[in-house]
Amino acid sequence: MIRHPALNMLRKLRGVALLTGSVSMLALAADAPKSVQQLAQDVARLQAEVVNLEAENDLENLQGIFGFYFDKNEWQQAADLFTDDATLEWGGSGVYAGKARILAYLQSLGAEGPQEGLLNDQMQLQPIVTVAPDGLSAKARWHLFSQEAVHGVNHFWGTGVYENEYRRENGIWKISKLQLYSTMLTPYQDGWGVTALPRSKPSTRLPPDRPPSTDYQNYPAVFVPPFHYENPVTGAQVLAQPAADAAAKLTSMSALSEELASLDKRIGLLQDADAVERLHTIYGYYLAHNKWDELAGIFTSDGTIEIALRGVYKGRDSVRRNLNLYGVQDELKGTLHNHMQYQPVIHIAPDGQSALMRSRAFSLMGNYGGSGRFMGGTYENLFVKRDGIWQLHLDHQFNTYFASYDVGWKDLQWIAAPGISQTNPPDSPPTVQFEMYPRPFLPPYHYKNPVTGK
Repeated sequence: MIRHPALNMLRKLRGVALLTGSVSMLALAADAPKSVQQLAQDVARLQAEVVNLEAENDLENLQGIFGFYFDKNEWQQAADLFTDDATLEWGGSGVYAGKARILAYLQSLGAEGPQEGLLNDQMQLQPIVTVAPDGLSAKARWHLFSQEAVHGVNHFWGTGVYENEYRRENGIWKISKLQLYSTMLTPYQDGWGVTALPRSKPSTRLPPDRPPSTDYQNYPAVFVPPFHYENPVTGAQVLAQPAADAAAKLTSMSALSEELASLDKRIGLLQDADAVERLHTIYGYYLAHNKWDELAGIFTSDGTIEIALRGVYKGRDSVRRNLNLYGVQDELKGTLHNHMQYQPVIHIAPDGQSALMRSRAFSLMGNYGGSGRFMGGTYENLFVKRDGIWQLHLDHQFNTYFASYDVGWKDLQWIAAPGISQTNPPDSPPTVQFEMYPRPFLPPYHYKNPVTGK
């Protein structure tokens, strides 16, 4: 998440608040003799950079949370993420203006809450977030990848590109404009090489407030959704601007030292979020390649793993024993297991010593000359920092489905998750009983709605 020039400035200034309060040391940290006023301007500029970094982090969480609400028809929770004057435009649906109308549109898509026989995984991917210089508004581009099915009726693959806008109100980020440019929709059984469906049209049952803002067609037509940003190499850069009064408030060495210490902590928390996401990604690569020893090694000594209702395996040795259920260490001949994790929603504890994370899982699995299948699921994990190193402490995955490539989701018959192994039993039974598609189930959230607190 965090790749930003603010780190370079902090490297020049950090530590000063903890080491000394002298002008000479501050000047040395800044690489050149400077007055208190000049140093105050540097710190104010760093404040602006940190505000923008935090905004980027918060907005990635916000959009990920929207996607998880949308999956399970949690329309009220999703609508609550919008500003009162927000707009929503989904494909060719037209524009719905205002939070009440956005809620009405979402409710027109189906009943509230998880539904029997409904799969609607709307994955929010590949974010490019651009925060305005004042840190009070932002734009972001995302990819949408969807897996949609009504059991016994139909199933689809879908893609699209969001170009969204956000606004910070009373310190809380909200969606002020959500615009999805649909790019491809195809029946699962045909695929995009055979059948390409047109984009949606405005509803006659719930007409939009305004017609579609852009005239375009889905694949196989050619359309490039407009970019909100310039080329990052050849275009003009968008730089954070310090608030006009920020430097004016930093009139003493003690104020500068105190603010530097605060900024050091805030950037540390952002780096923690980056480290947790990195560790979770490493997990996926180890899992995909049967690197069981390495995978068990990223757990705490007393960590746990709980997947597919197999029960809870407690302690690193038990975690390693659990991994034997999925194959032999390093033995990959003739097998495929691409295990992907994405759309992380990460919350670092204020003390920076633990973190909770929700993310998606999507696996492509199979045996050459045999069969192929998919797995979709949701993680709700706990990470802890011990001796300054982030480690996985609780790994808990709720499987959404296991589906063979030939069947897909439309005719997928319900089966229970794999469950407890009699030959390699857990240390304790599952902590949560869940159902897989086509039965409905809502994996528990570790967070409340970031706007309403519900």
